[in-house]
Amino acid sequence: MDLVYIDDSKDEEISIFSALSIPEHTWRACFNQIKDYRHHLKSSDGIYIYKELHAWKFVSGRGKISDGVVGKFRRCEIFKETMDIVANLPGIKIFNSVFPIRQDELAFERLLNRINRTAQAENTNALLICDEGKEAIYTKLRRKMGTYNPIASQYGVWRDTGTRKKNLPIDNIIEDPFFKKSHQSYLIQLADFCAYALLRRERPLESKSRYGIHEAFSKLDPVLFKKATNKDPEGILRP
Repeated sequence: MDLVYIDDSKDEEISIFSALSIPEHTWRACFNQIKDYRHHLKSSDGIYIYKELHAWKFVSGRGKISDGVVGKFRRCEIFKETMDIVANLPGIKIFNSVFPIRQDELAFERLLNRINRTAQAENTNALLICDEGKEAIYTKLRRKMGTYNPIASQYGVWRDTGTRKKNLPIDNIIEDPFFKKSHQSYLIQLADFCAYALLRRERPLESKSRYGIHEAFSKLDPVLFKKATNKDPEGILRP
């Protein structure tokens, strides 16, 4: 089974979802690496071990994260270091979707379809763990897709049915999504960091680019699931 941690990042134009998929047999090793990294940040910068690190607040210099002062430059360096940590987690795959803000539910739907197809191909199942906030919407969508999920053929029509669309329920995503407060999950926080890194790559801000945040997403290249789509070299799902 794969445990899939999902969070989003958005601005007034686009909505981005990032999903960190971790096989159950490497989950403990991944968690221990992240926990060790948080202890390292406590030693190096005084950052509280159990403090939620929310990406946009973190790089903007907001929030009390330490007894001392951790300036913007250092925070942005830590942000980029965190991308390196994610890229070295054993067995991890990262799925991403980028859609216009008005299509954020479609972005989530496409993400689930790709996670499901990957689980099918690998003969496993996936369990979703999401940040709190849209429990009713995402649960309803997951249940609908588990019963009715029409998929258009990339060849125009499905060869076995002769129809343009075929119902392909997401059977390999088991149960409803589980929802956790992000401050209680290091892995949801990492999904938030990944989504924000992609947001700032897609929609750079000069105030962040001066610290190199627009380049941080490239550090994730080794663990991007590029097979998610052949329409994007990084496997990013788009409209």
